[in-house]
Amino acid sequence: MEQMTITGGAHLARALQAEGITRVFGIPGTHNLEIFAQLSAHGIDIVSPRHEQGAGYMADGAARTTGEVQVIVTTTGPAALNALTALLQSFTDSVPVLLITPGMPLTHPGRGNGLLHEVRNQEAALSAVLTEVHRVTSPGEVSLAVGQTLSAMRSGRKRPAAIEIPLDLIETTGPGRLHPSVTRALPAPVQTQIDTAAEAIAASKRPLIIAGAGALGGGAGTEIEALADTLGAGILLSSNAKGLLDDRTVSCLGAVGFLEVLPELLGDADAVIAIGTELASSDFWPEPLSLPETVVRIDIDEVQMLTNATVTHPILADAATAAADLNTRVAGLRSDADAAAARDWTAGWKARTASAAESEGRPWAELSAALTAFAEAEESPLIVAADSTMACYYGVQTGWAARRGDRFLYPAGAGTLGYGLPAGIGAKLASPRARVVAVEGDGGSMFTIAELAAAVQAGVRMTLIIVDNGGYGEIRNEMEDRGDTPSGVKLTRPDFPALAQAMGARGIHVDGSQELLDALTDAESAEGPTLIHITEDSRAGADMLRR
Repeated sequence: MEQMTITGGAHLARALQAEGITRVFGIPGTHNLEIFAQLSAHGIDIVSPRHEQGAGYMADGAARTTGEVQVIVTTTGPAALNALTALLQSFTDSVPVLLITPGMPLTHPGRGNGLLHEVRNQEAALSAVLTEVHRVTSPGEVSLAVGQTLSAMRSGRKRPAAIEIPLDLIETTGPGRLHPSVTRALPAPVQTQIDTAAEAIAASKRPLIIAGAGALGGGAGTEIEALADTLGAGILLSSNAKGLLDDRTVSCLGAVGFLEVLPELLGDADAVIAIGTELASSDFWPEPLSLPETVVRIDIDEVQMLTNATVTHPILADAATAAADLNTRVAGLRSDADAAAARDWTAGWKARTASAAESEGRPWAELSAALTAFAEAEESPLIVAADSTMACYYGVQTGWAARRGDRFLYPAGAGTLGYGLPAGIGAKLASPRARVVAVEGDGGSMFTIAELAAAVQAGVRMTLIIVDNGGYGEIRNEMEDRGDTPSGVKLTRPDFPALAQAMGARGIHVDGSQELLDALTDAESAEGPTLIHITEDSRAGADMLRR
């Protein structure tokens, strides 16, 4: 807390170190050299991506895996804007990533004068995506900005933020002291809200729980499973809630929000308990969602409580605490006969969703089977970092049987391409015990394939599976479904295994589930990353893989 007269860059590094930040993802540039010098001097590890968007995805993957704030550092202008797409992904999926970037000098002309990396209003560009953007006005204010920003990021709904330091303040000295972040406790459930919600769902015949990433981040798996058991309810997961509980649990219907059977399932339920989920179309594709008259919603965001659903019983509280309190109250009200009947209803829908998932995911069945077998081969958790590609949302998301504690990192809200590889790198660095597999399509992989070199340099042992259908398969299918002649979607691709080898990684092509499982197993004993190339036997692949 001692006041010190040091550079703005030193104030930054000192504040980050005091807040427990041990690693940043970023690329040095002309305007941030003092920042990197001070980060190194304060013992903060620097991971060097090949592009600022990759830095953002790495930080996102690390933050989703740990639940803790992760930091990226860019230089001005194009570098900060390169990172903005990744920050959009983090914002839409509620992931705490902090961007630190230089900005134009304090006295810079508002209309510009041609300074290197000049952006007329970089703060406004950041504010178009983020709600928390702090432009500092003195070297000493840097520490205050860190404390205030992390206070906001660590309280309530966790979302990304940015601190912009005018480049003329980074090397300027000034007095300042640390301002440690302060976080507020999550609200406790209101007993009357618990009581009325419990009475409503205890009387239901076909209750359904919809659990999102907020439930997983809140560590509510045990409490939600207990509530489902008391009610006899099924549990529907959002994409990023996969791993909240074992997919083979009798109550778990899986992360099947992309399947055509979903509207029928929702229409058949007579009560929904939504826990830590936006109920958004990026997770549950039919729009709008057809929900029953009784909707209990547990969330820590009062604004989200009023979004995407008409809620009859709002409970503003931590997911685990509210689910446990609700279960205690329901247990005294729920009849054994109603619970038994609901279990039969859940079992019927579990069979139907499994059948629908098998049908929709047939082109990727061998991929999903290999991941399931690979996960079960060891006790250590498996993290699958996915891309916005059919192999993931129709295949792995519904076909891979995740265990409690496994993770599925999926770019749901913004649906960005090229997310899987850098997110997997960040996840592995943050959780070295875990096994990490990234899954991308051939088209999306090229957005960030250069980060394979970053993985080699960082010594990251992980696997990238590239599922090749010859181009942008989903878009090709949508064009054909419209009656259009597909155009602009068939791609000339590199020799992916050779490309991996050129960057210092291992690269192989495999066919079939057993070869893929063997390759995944071998990759765990490699020095660094392994790229596994497979081809997709699908409608899109049948067209675009033809020479």
